[in-house]
Amino acid sequence: MNRVKVMRPIFRPEIESGFVLYPYRIYHLRLYYKRLGMRDKVFDYFAYVDLYRLGAERGDRFIELYEWEVDEKVVMNPLVGDEEARMKAFESAITWGNSRVISWWLPRIEVVREELAYKVFWLYEKNGERLILDSLDGSEYSLDVLTGKGRRTCEGPFCR
Repeated sequence: MNRVKVMRPIFRPEIESGFVLYPYRIYHLRLYYKRLGMRDKVFDYFAYVDLYRLGAERGDRFIELYEWEVDEKVVMNPLVGDEEARMKAFESAITWGNSRVISWWLPRIEVVREELAYKVFWLYEKNGERLILDSLDGSEYSLDVLTGKGRRTCEGPFCR
């Protein structure tokens, strides 16, 4: 069993379900911009870096985290390293910050908080269809369509 930090699920299926944990690195960054003839500008930036696809999303706060004790089989291993994730968060923060302030210099960036956390994807079956539910936005997807298996027609103990 592993102890991991999980982003607080908002949505959950009404029926019994399993889950898989998808890795993110979450950053609270503080950007300090120097400006000629004016007061310096300071921004807080929250980056959610996807450790599978190396994408970064901006958040408006640091999401609430819970500690779960889970079987290691439900935890997806990150494909992106810590340093690469941090650089992606910095790049995202600078792009966002530069659209809000005019400065001759790149900002000085302070890492206020950094966490490895997992997003919960619920796995369940409804009306014979295998589904996956995003615990943060409530999006529901057909697992059979995503995996290319289409609808199942097999019946009996040997079907999966």
